[in-house]
Amino acid sequence: MEQKFHDHFYSGENEAKLIELALVRQGRDESVFDYFKRFKEIKNRCFSLSISDKDSIDIALGGLHSYLKEKLEGFNYYNLNDLQLRAMNQEYKFRRAKEDCESHQSSTHDECESNGSDDERREVYVAEFVWPSEAMPCSCPSLKPITKNRQGEARFTFDVSKCDRIFDELLRSGNIKLSHVIPPLEELKRRAYCKWHNSFSHATNDCNVFRRHVQSAVNEERLTLLEL
Repeated sequence: MEQKFHDHFYSGENEAKLIELALVRQGRDESVFDYFKRFKEIKNRCFSLSISDKDSIDIALGGLHSYLKEKLEGFNYYNLNDLQLRAMNQEYKFRRAKEDCESHQSSTHDECESNGSDDERREVYVAEFVWPSEAMPCSCPSLKPITKNRQGEARFTFDVSKCDRIFDELLRSGNIKLSHVIPPLEELKRRAYCKWHNSFSHATNDCNVFRRHVQSAVNEERLTLLEL
């Protein structure tokens, strides 16, 4: 009886410690390094907790900011330190790209737009235009002027409803370079996706940033509009 009570007590204690560990979440302004330091400290305090490396990794991954978690899920990690290093690398890439975006924003005012969510405020450019200096102006079949009855889009001289097609055509022609892999068509049919931002927060057709890049290229005569 005494042994059974002892086993039950430690089973309940381990469960409580596991719950405590699973509730650890990266703070709003907390760095990846500080998050993992705090996670490991809590884990070490639960010295009697029996938990595998894989479970530790899964729990730590679940507590990261969603914009990091999306990039890190689906991979195998050797240990908790391996996950930490890769998370810090992703954090560094996002921070550098955000700094570049903010620097560009200072000269273009509202180049980087946000709908208010934490994840979207962290979005960065993962695509860019490529313009060989010696090349002639480029064109693509879907880059056409807006019709006169679409006054709501007067600030753009091209049909923005074709942005997704324009993106694909410029990608095929080599005028857009990606640092990410576009999800399969089957996945894109089920939800909105922006090919420019590699984000599921909005569609390429609704991306004002991509629209402005195309309009700038038209204004600079790097892209030419095809007549209707």
